[in-house]
This record gives sequence, C-alpha cells and structure tokens, in this order.
Amino acid sequence: MNNSRERIIERIRAGLRTTRPFLETESARAPHTPPPFVHPVTHDDLAQQFAAELTKLQAYPHFCADDEAALEVIADVLQQHQAREVIAWDFERINLPGLAELLQQRGVTCLDGQVAGVSEQRAALLQAHERAPVCISGVDVAIAESATLVIHSGAGRPRMASLLAPVFIAVVRRDQFVRGLGEAIERIKQTYGDVFADASALTLITGPSRTADIELTLTLGVHGPREVHTIII
Repeated sequence: MNNSRERIIERIRAGLRTTRPFLETESARAPHTPPPFVHPVTHDDLAQQFAAELTKLQAYPHFCADDEAALEVIADVLQQHQAREVIAWDFERINLPGLAELLQQRGVTCLDGQVAGVSEQRAALLQAHERAPVCISGVDVAIAESATLVIHSGAGRPRMASLLAPVFIAVVRRDQFVRGLGEAIERIKQTYGDVFADASALTLITGPSRTADIELTLTLGVHGPREVHTIII
C-alpha cells in the first residue's frame, strides 16, 4: 500500500517538475487583484441581497433588530430540535452577549468542538459529538451575491461548529457583509495576513449540504448540515 502511494506521489511530483515553468509563467500573466464582485448589483442593501439568495438555497435568514431578538430566534431553533447539546465556538468569538446564559437557562450543554489526540481518542470524541443536533458559530464575512458564509478556523473557532451537526446557526453582524468573493478575500487577508499561519482551513458555506447521485436526485445534509439558519443582527 505504501509503495503504491509513493509511486503515485512521485508521478505527481514528476509531472509538476515538468509543468512548473509553464504554470509559473501563466500565473504571472494572470491578474492577481480579484474583482470586488461578479454579478450585477441587485440590491442596495447587502443583507437583503444575502437573505434573498439564501432563501433560494432552502436556508433560513432571520433579521433581528438587536441581540435580544437574536437570542429569541436561537431559543426557538433549539426548542424546535429539542437540543440538549450543541457544538459551538467560544462564546466571546461568536460575539452574541447572553448566549452562554441562554444555553444554561435551557439546560443545553455546550460541547468543545476542538477534537485532538491520537486516532482512537479522536474517533471516540467525534462519536460523542454526533449526538448534538445543533452547532453554532460566528462568521468572518458574509458574501451577499451568493449567500456564502466565510469562516476562518482557529483557536476557539473549531471547524466542527459549522460542519458536523444537522442544524447550523450562524451569527452575522451587518458590518460583516460584502458584495462579492473578491471583497471577502481582501477582508480576510487584511484581518489575518497569512490566512493559514494558525489555521488549517478557510471554510465557505453556501446553504445546506447538497449531494446529487448519477440520476440527479438531490439530497440535503449528507456531507454537512441539512438546515442552515443565519441570524442577521
């Protein structure tokens, strides 16, 4: 098995050695400044545009006038799914005052989404986390023209808090909206500099997980949350 793996990797390396000069030349010719947005402007209000696109994806935008209203929506979602456990970012990183108290009042246990250790330990932790019906996180950027949530993982911001549970709740502030992907990339670079210096992933989430088989039968939730709620404050 290892010999086969090494042969495959060596073929890839050999191919890259052959094509690297061409690829580097083509890369140098291409513009490196991403366009701020791609699609025509459809809304003056980016949050409204995001909500319209999110609804098309069979997901749920919730406009909240303040933090209290946001907490009420989260409480309703937890009640609807009878959640007694959730996977979440550290509360200060979600940036929603009162969330910890809400979970405590409802008797909801917050599971630590950081899963580390040897494979046996990781497997046991992942199995324990599968009981949680809801995961909650903040976001870094929300892209209006595609209803995409951009999430940078890191300390206190585990990837599992947006990917594992069947129901995902994302908390977004209005100043986190941008129109297009280019603007999102620039904002992430301004915030983190070297994006992957302290993180293993930059996750882009556009609605619920969607999977289609060869007969084009679409199924939600096979490889991620099947239900996405975005709390827009």
